[in-house]
Amino acid sequence: MSPPFGIPANLLAVAVLCAGALVLLGLAAPLTQRSGWIQAITVAAAVLAALAAASAGGAEVAVWAIAGACVLAVLLLPSLELQEPTQRPEAAALLLLAGGGAIALATGSDLVQMVLGLETLALSAAVLVAMGQGEAPLEAAFKYFVLGAVSFALLIYGLGLIYLATGSLALPQLPAADPAMRGALIAGLLLVALGFAFELAAVPLHWGALDAYTAAAPGVAGYVMAASKLAAVLALARLAVAAEAPLSQVLAGVGLVTIAWGTIGALAQRDLRRLLAYSAVAHGGFLALALGAGPDGRQAAVFYALVYGAMALLVFASLAGRGTGPLALEQLDAEPLGKLRNLALVLGLFSLAGIPPTPGFWAKLAVLGPAWHVLGPLPAALAALGGVAGVLYYLRPVPDLLAALRAAAPLPRPTTSPAVALAGLAVLVLGLVPGVAWALAQVVVR
Repeated sequence: MSPPFGIPANLLAVAVLCAGALVLLGLAAPLTQRSGWIQAITVAAAVLAALAAASAGGAEVAVWAIAGACVLAVLLLPSLELQEPTQRPEAAALLLLAGGGAIALATGSDLVQMVLGLETLALSAAVLVAMGQGEAPLEAAFKYFVLGAVSFALLIYGLGLIYLATGSLALPQLPAADPAMRGALIAGLLLVALGFAFELAAVPLHWGALDAYTAAAPGVAGYVMAASKLAAVLALARLAVAAEAPLSQVLAGVGLVTIAWGTIGALAQRDLRRLLAYSAVAHGGFLALALGAGPDGRQAAVFYALVYGAMALLVFASLAGRGTGPLALEQLDAEPLGKLRNLALVLGLFSLAGIPPTPGFWAKLAVLGPAWHVLGPLPAALAALGGVAGVLYYLRPVPDLLAALRAAAPLPRPTTSPAVALAGLAVLVLGLVPGVAWALAQVVVR
């Protein structure tokens, strides 16, 4: 079936999300005090984008996942900790624009579309972070913006080298390149990959994301984590196919360094939000390692990104409404979240730690297999050691959270319950039936 109006299905989904954002911005004044209408418009745009991508030939998986993350994020809108509460329509519009950018980055047919998607995602995320309460979100957004600009400069230089080597900005194929320009093409592909790795929060481009994940409103942090990592994985997977061995080796090395850095940093934390930010860096390392482990590894990376997105959304939906300040681990039982959100947070932490039979366990297992076969026993063993160390810091707050369940405190923010329930259901389904996400990953990388 030919796409409507001759527009590719993935770009039609992007257009639908952008149109939804324009509607929200155009009606911002009358929608200021009507969260229900804001949510309805945003959800409608996400659903229409998912329907528009039904015939995208593999790209629909990215659209569906990002649209689903957008729906969960907008369900948290009433409890979103904004410096100016009247800016909820603008926040919802930015969620849609970030989703459109993520889809373009993940599914763009050439490097120009992918770069435009990257910048749309990064700028929307930076503004969403800056809208949070207090001074810390502003500082974090500024760091995220500056480091994003640095990575973008590397990316643009890489694009120039690719154009010099091939005369085109289409996704290049290294075997078909002119041997005399092979070095320039490899350098260009590596620089573009580094630019995309900024959204993966891989070392050494992780500092901006680290502060953004820590200081952003929880609903925003979970959405940015889920959308940016999935989009970056899909973009890097396509570059890895084009660049073959050179990029795969770099991604594997960066992945191991990122796992070590994120794990050591998380072990030293006494604040839950900072701990989760460092752990997001470690998960970015697992994704980079998988991307460097050949075709099976790329499929495992997509599977891991889908699972991680569900887990991150669950954890941060559970923390929604607690503000943008620090959450000391020793004080988690002082302000009970409510039974539903406490249980959801425990489930999310167990899954992020990779405790069987949660989906986090299946995701790490899926990565370690290709890493062992393609990269060798030592990289796989180091990654497994990082995963075991992750159990130590993820389970540190669990006793206090379980103890807090004894207090029959009412849920402080009942408006978060639908998002928590949906994210929890997604994690449970992925844990009990991981083949669903694995089949979707196969569709993407086939």
